[in-house]
Amino acid sequence: MSRLKYIFVILTVLCIGFIWINSSFDAVESSGLSGAIVVFIEKLIHIRINETVIRKMAHFTEFAGLGVLLTCDFILWNADIKKNWHNIAFLGLLTAVVDETIQLFPKGRSSSLVDVWIDFAGVCCAVIVIGLLHKRVKIKTR
Repeated sequence: MSRLKYIFVILTVLCIGFIWINSSFDAVESSGLSGAIVVFIEKLIHIRINETVIRKMAHFTEFAGLGVLLTCDFILWNADIKKNWHNIAFLGLLTAVVDETIQLFPKGRSSSLVDVWIDFAGVCCAVIVIGLLHKRVKIKTR
């Protein structure tokens, strides 16, 4: 179990790195990546999709993943989620603010307060879902 704690911390750091690296791409690289994802999804579901919708969904999804990892980190380190949800949310919000700050520097990119809120919503949703699942599993295992 102690190794699992460290594995999750490493996965969390890697997730944050993934998020911040994606924000360091310039506008052409970022748009190319989003465009490729749009084409893939359109072929998969046979519906036209707006690139902006994909970008916002990507923000929410990657931060929901971060929220899952952060919540699992706290659980594995025996922190009470009910008492520490605000710490997890703060770490997610801090990551989102740094992420949008990074986007100020690559050529053609900009920062968006809306994206910070979308990112934060992803973290908060994950904290709620994992917290409820953890509570349910704890009750069943007693």
